[in-house]
Parts: sequence; C-alpha cells; structure tokens
Amino acid sequence: MTTAEQQAAPNRFVLSEDEVPTHWYNLVVDLPYDIEPHLHSKEDRPALEEDYDWLWPTECLRIELLKGRYATDSWIEVPERVHSTYTRYRPSTLVRAKGLEQYLDSSDRIFYKREDLNPGGSHKFNTALAQAYYAAQDGVETLVTDTGAGQWGTALALACAAFGLKLKVFMVRKSFDEKPYRRNLMRMLGAEVISSPSETTDAGRGVLANAPDSPGSLGIGMAEAIELVRDNPSHRLALGCMSYYAAMHQTVIGLETQAQLAKAGVGADVLVGCVGGGSNFTGFVAPFVTGSEKPLCIAAEPATVPTLTKGEFRYDWADSERQTPRIPMYTLGSDFVPPPIHSGGLRYHGKTPILSSLVKHGLVTPRSFDQQEVFEAGQLFLRTEGVLPAPESSHAILAAIEEARRGTSGAPRNIVICLSGHGYLDLQGYADVLGLL
Repeated sequence: MTTAEQQAAPNRFVLSEDEVPTHWYNLVVDLPYDIEPHLHSKEDRPALEEDYDWLWPTECLRIELLKGRYATDSWIEVPERVHSTYTRYRPSTLVRAKGLEQYLDSSDRIFYKREDLNPGGSHKFNTALAQAYYAAQDGVETLVTDTGAGQWGTALALACAAFGLKLKVFMVRKSFDEKPYRRNLMRMLGAEVISSPSETTDAGRGVLANAPDSPGSLGIGMAEAIELVRDNPSHRLALGCMSYYAAMHQTVIGLETQAQLAKAGVGADVLVGCVGGGSNFTGFVAPFVTGSEKPLCIAAEPATVPTLTKGEFRYDWADSERQTPRIPMYTLGSDFVPPPIHSGGLRYHGKTPILSSLVKHGLVTPRSFDQQEVFEAGQLFLRTEGVLPAPESSHAILAAIEEARRGTSGAPRNIVICLSGHGYLDLQGYADVLGLL
C-alpha cells in the first residue's frame, strides 16, 4: 500500500450503540477438545458447587465450574442492567495505527482495539460490572479482591459503587507504594485498599514473618482476599483474571473486533494481546479461534514471569495458600513470587485454564519480552499514535512491532492489537525504566 493509499484509508472503525453485543461467547462449548475439570483443593475429586458456594457469587461459581447452560450453550445473554451500562462506553473503537505503520515502513496493516477509554481505563470494567451485578443479585454486602497495578481494583470499585456494594482490595505492595493515584482513585470510590502482604490476615502475616520486605504478588493478594471471604459470610470473592467467567465476559472485545474488521472489509491475520492471568487476551481471540480464519494469536508475557513460555502445564492452585480449587494450567508454582517489575498486572504465577488449553493445543502462540524493550515500545506508540499504553499493554505493542518487522513474503497482513489499558497513571514506572528522571 502506498503512503497516499494508506492516508486515504479510514482511521477509525466505529459501531453503533445498537451493535454492543447482547451475548457473551461461551468458547468452551465449541472447542474441539474437552477442558480438564477443576479439582477440589485437597481431595482427589472434581470440585463441586457446594465446596465453594461460600467463595464466589452463585452465577460466577456456575460459570467457573461449567454447570447447567454453561456446559452446553455457546451464547450467554448479557443481563439487561449490565448491557445497558455497557452501552454507556461501548462499543470501543478500532483504530488503524497509521503512524506506527509509517514508522515501521511496514506493508502490514496494524489496528488496535481501544479498551483504554472506558471509565476504569482498562478492559477490566467489562467483567467488573457483571461480577458486581451477580453479587448484588445474591444479596452480597461486600466484594473482596486482589489487584496488581490497580486497574482491576479501580474497575471493581466503579462497579461496586454502581451496584451499592462495599469493596475491600488487597493491592500488591509494590504497586501500592508506587502507584498512589490508582490507590487514591479506589478510595475516592469508597473502597478499602490494603497493602499486601498485610497484617490483616494469617496469610499476609505468614509472608511478612519470612520476608518482611516482600513486594507481594497477585497470588498472595488472592490468598488474603480468600481468607477474608472465608471468615465473613456476607463477603464474596471477585477476580479480574484467573477465572473462566472473567474471560467469558471479555468476549465483548473480540465480538466487536470481528464486526469492525468486517466493516473495514478485512480479516484478522494476527491477533496480539498481553497476558497476566489471561482474561483480556482470551476474550479478544475467543471468537476467532474456532472460526475459519485461523489467525496467528500471540500471547505476550514478561520474560521475568515466563508462565506460558517456560512454565509447566499441570494442576495448581490460584492462590499462594492453596485455598482455591486446583486448576489445570501453565504455572510457575503457586509459591512463586515474581520479580518486582513495573507491569504489576502481569506478576502472576499461572494462566487461566481456558488460555492454557489454547496454548497446549497449539491455537495460541506465547512469546516473552524484556521490560526495557516493552517500555520503549510504549514510548514509541505514544510518539507515533498519541496514545500511552499501560505497561502491560506495551507487551502487546512490542509483540506486534516485532511481528510486523518479521514480515512475510506473501500479501500484507492485518495485525490487530488489544490495547487493554492506558498508562497515564503509570508514568513513574515509565520514567524509571526509560531514565527520564
């Protein structure tokens, strides 16, 4: 494509409010293989609803364990109140990255799906609304969660405010100390935010006794949240990743992307997203992996937390205290404490079972990236596109850049990035890594 042709092509692909998906896509039903079941945390048997009805809101538990219609129906209707809130900020825009294309002098077309523009600043709001809705339906008083960089905590705080719920957030200590603006934003929304590991729980005290300077991890934060839920019948756990229900809720991203690419008159050759637990990426690629296009799906993770590229596929616990069901996934071990990298949302030992299965069966290709190069890619995206991606999202940016530079001998490809969140509250991290101080 010539420069003139590129400039004449549309910049943005926009859907109407009426085109916001009314159903989530239940990928598990359409996979050409079976997903291994969750197992009881201690006993050698499948996990049952009655084992964990104290932990999650009822509907989230049924989705997670694939009970009832979740084991049979490909399409799950979005509750009306959740859908009506979606229409306040969705559909999100698909943008042609013309500035980045020109910089790379690439024949490939590069697009990015803007999940950074909703009230929470990231894709997390898509599932936060659904989880808060289900909790409110159950009469839950308080949701409890963990958060890394604070994007999930912020999204859930917004959702809890909308549905009249209280919220307690265990924020990984490294991010608690380095990202005060997200911490303050959660508190403005009414959330109680606790640095993790903390003195609030036995799990936190145990970590601090052995490692007083522990930077924390999502696994530790989750363990503290679960302990609080276990001891308080009016509380329930909410998870922004590492759950099938969160991944299913995120399929609104992929479904909209499909429709927008159709409007652009192109298909998807390459899909790229970052992976922490895996919810945004799974929701992004889900509608494509069972279709006829068979795009290259690249899951971008940190080289220092190489769960998919160097981890082991086996049953493991989602939290450091081994309280959750044992789930089949790629893992570095539930006791793994990731290095204190700035991409707090990717500091997790495992990957959600649905994503792990896609990698195991060759439907997704994992790649890992160095932090310095990731942040440089984020800076390049800011300079060429005028958008600052979250450090987590910059892993996807770098993966797309490398793929475009790799090129092919065939026709130009369509590379689509899930821009999962913005980085305007991560400027200190960028300054530290890029030496801007």
